Amino acid sequence: MKEKLKKIEKKNLIIIGAFLLLIIIILFGGAFIYNKFFYIRSYSEIETIMLNATKSHFDKHPNMLPSNLNESITISDSDLVAAEEMKSIAEYLKDENTTCQGKVTVTNINGKYRYVTYLNCGEGKHQTKKFIDYINETVPIVETGNGLYNLNNELVYRGDQVNNYIKFSGKIYRIVKFTDEHPVIIYTEKLESRVWDNRYNIEKEDNSGINDYSVSRIRDYLNELYQGNTLISEENKLLVTAHNLGIGKRNSKDTDKTGALENSVILENQYIGLLQMNDFLNASLDTNCTNTTSPSCSNYNYLAKYLYNWWTITASNANSYRVFRIESRANVTSCSSNGYIRPVLYLAKDALYVSGNGSKDNPYIIK
Repeated sequence: MKEKLKKIEKKNLIIIGAFLLLIIIILFGGAFIYNKFFYIRSYSEIETIMLNATKSHFDKHPNMLPSNLNESITISDSDLVAAEEMKSIAEYLKDENTTCQGKVTVTNINGKYRYVTYLNCGEGKHQTKKFIDYINETVPIVETGNGLYNLNNELVYRGDQVNNYIKFSGKIYRIVKFTDEHPVIIYTEKLESRVWDNRYNIEKEDNSGINDYSVSRIRDYLNELYQGNTLISEENKLLVTAHNLGIGKRNSKDTDKTGALENSVILENQYIGLLQMNDFLNASLDTNCTNTTSPSCSNYNYLAKYLYNWWTITASNANSYRVFRIESRANVTSCSSNGYIRPVLYLAKDALYVSGNGSKDNPYIIK
């Protein structure tokens, strides 16, 4: 009797096991069939598929990646299909009425690679949009009042009430301008108070500092700040572009606002810096802002609305130990004085728009 019961139990277990196996096969088979023939991918999922396919392709062919700083290459969705890294977009989308084209741009950012995926499925469907394109389409160029101006071949924010807030790496900045489509942003808060430089100056015969940014203490500090991750995460550093800093000098009475003075001396391939003096002057709408230290430059100027002083990158050409510092207006002061740090960054011109309208409560978000 016991042996008979054991045989029955064993038989039941086999039946139950087979039944469970059949259910698993049906579920997995059904999921496979649904995924292959019926599941429609979202646009964001297709972008992710293209991104992963591109990374997989260049993992196999690393010699094809751009080798020079800021160099970019582009691979299309058809290239990825031909390389058998993904299926066609049409197979993922399963919509005969929608035709999409995709591509991925890969840029060398200081030896690391930034991948930007574009998917264009036509107007009214889905179109990946660069931030600069969104600005061009939604923010009007003005000639009077607060807003965005076409000035010196750049798009420049001017006035004291402008929607130029942007959230980057978890912190709030203001967009100063767009240079060659690169958003140029300045930190809104004070970091810490520091001397611009305090090296021994032979002209002054004391530690008044040397007003050459390329060898300054403040440059050392900014580079250390950039190398760390308290200001910018490693991931977000892929959005920061190496650029030329204008470190030319000017005097208190100079009237030029084009940047010609500042850009007369260039420090190449920098990732972080400070604001040029001409950018502060251009932000003011006051017609009496006529020279470097005009008191009127603090009027109608969003960059002047801070309750603390902060350093610019621009030094005085009257001597070797003074630099311009913003104290609602610009004043020239000793390098060895203290001033707060407001870093300036150039962001990638292919940064993508995510959300926001630039207001303080709803800053732009990019990726």
